[in-house]
Amino acid sequence: MIIALLMIKCNGKPHPTAISMNQTSEGLVSTLNREPKVLIKYHLVPVNKETIIWLSSITSDDSLRLLFAINRVDKRHLLRQDTLVFPDTFVSDLKMYSPFPDSIPLLKRVNKIIFYSYSIQAFAVYKNGVLLRWGPVSMGKQSTPTPTGLLFANWKSERTVSTIDPEWIMDWYFNLDNLQGVSMHEFDLPGYPASHACIRLLEKDAFWLFNWTDQWKLLSTIEIEAYGTPVIIFGKYPFGQRKPWFLLAKNNKAITVTPETIKSEVQKNIPLILERQAKRDSIYFQ
Repeated sequence: MIIALLMIKCNGKPHPTAISMNQTSEGLVSTLNREPKVLIKYHLVPVNKETIIWLSSITSDDSLRLLFAINRVDKRHLLRQDTLVFPDTFVSDLKMYSPFPDSIPLLKRVNKIIFYSYSIQAFAVYKNGVLLRWGPVSMGKQSTPTPTGLLFANWKSERTVSTIDPEWIMDWYFNLDNLQGVSMHEFDLPGYPASHACIRLLEKDAFWLFNWTDQWKLLSTIEIEAYGTPVIIFGKYPFGQRKPWFLLAKNNKAITVTPETIKSEVQKNIPLILERQAKRDSIYFQ
């Protein structure tokens, strides 16, 4: 039987308390301060009848969102996995489980930027160097990889129909590469890279990014007056190997993106990012 270790407050002090799978999930999430940071450990759980019954009893949106994020799946695919990664502590603040650094001093002058890590199938959003949000993604499969490097958000649409298959309806669509048709949008997250080069997001993340991200401003159909939010896609997914997040069971830092990794991706691009940001600010904040 799975034991989930929760941190609950008793007389103002946090204490670990074990709950079993057959208990309800009403007390699953407790709100803890960001400081001091809780040391979270992970374990692998086979998806069997007992697991399915317990997961079906979860009513907390925070708990479900956490499991989606850690396992890179959406609700429809959660119970289709043969194995799931579980944390030993459930906390309402998803940033407690972030594989990305809380802050990046190098980005202090960058108003907005989005990172997509191909290797761990996750995104991170920073505002002036401070992490605002992170979440799971499903990027391009091995035969149709998502291009890496620096891109800028272009145009957006609340709903778009795929030119590859008209049955693919993409909500909260934001184009990133107008020539290749690469975009970020809401779509299935099966727990591995499965797209035709686009970046798939959970519905809530796609909606949030759709509203937070700046789009381009055009002078004509071929001339850009102001570029949108910078997006950096980096890393390589280990196709044919074990899912990277499964490694958390042996090492809870196994998929951590270090500040040095972010710095190496940003340094070569920071002059162009700041130049285009200044041009945009001169247009919108005269």
